Amino acid sequence: MSGKEKLLITGGLGNLGSWLSEHFSSKYDLYILSKNLQNKLRCPYTLIHSDITDINDLKNKLNLQFDYCIHAASYNELFHENYPIKALEINSLGTRNLIEVLKNTKIKNFIYLSTFHVYGSKTGVINENTHLDPNNDYATTHLFAEYYLKQFFNTHNFQSIIFRLTNSYGAPKHIHTSKWYLILNNLVKLAFEKQEIVLKGDGSDVRDLIWMGDVCSVIEKSLINPVNDVFNLSSGRSYNMMELAKKVQKIYENRYKKKIEIIAKVSNMKKNSDLSVDNGKLKKYINFEFKDNIDQEIISIFKLLEESKY
Repeated sequence: MSGKEKLLITGGLGNLGSWLSEHFSSKYDLYILSKNLQNKLRCPYTLIHSDITDINDLKNKLNLQFDYCIHAASYNELFHENYPIKALEINSLGTRNLIEVLKNTKIKNFIYLSTFHVYGSKTGVINENTHLDPNNDYATTHLFAEYYLKQFFNTHNFQSIIFRLTNSYGAPKHIHTSKWYLILNNLVKLAFEKQEIVLKGDGSDVRDLIWMGDVCSVIEKSLINPVNDVFNLSSGRSYNMMELAKKVQKIYENRYKKKIEIIAKVSNMKKNSDLSVDNGKLKKYINFEFKDNIDQEIISIFKLLEESKY
């Protein structure tokens, strides 16, 4: 017996989940629920092999008393075939299954990683009072999950913290990650493999980027400070795609002593050039200052790609 409190992380072998798992492994008795058995982490944990869409299996496997749960398991690959059905089963009903299993336990805090996409395509400042207007299945299924949490608070007093996460960045823990399409990963991989950076638009589209290390720290502070509420989990700092591409270009050229070109295409997408995701409510809750580690993570992604060649 370690004497440590038990923490369950769903999706703890995934992209952000791996960061969370490694961050918390020395602080808690860590249990990772995952359908995926391919990835392994270099930290102590107990693996629970289960699928959150199978409530009977969850009931059998989650037969321990957990102190905390971070629910990071989700299905976000919109480009996959039958995505709407799978997203509903995993993101929405899977979340409901997890709550159903945990609702009568003595769990101290449940944290759900939702997405700022529940607000839809917006410009200007987005805060937690902004009208919810999802415009794809990814956003809608995460919003359904939020409503299940509200439902179970009303019926069973099941308290949770919902974080509407923006675009998190950080070097993957595994070269075989399925998340190379994420913004910073994709730009670095293009530079490394193609010796050029091709943007899908004209480079003016804006993203709020938050470092995964900060996501871990915010959740750590929040775990021990339960409150039934919703927060934007953002850095509060937005970058346009051209700024990011130029960062990658500069680091590539300094690292490999080669020039590469940024190729911008004409974009037909609606540009969110003045988008700002406000995190003021969150900073009042936990008093946290966010870091800008983009350059360091670009270097780490290049290193990961270099190591994979040998």
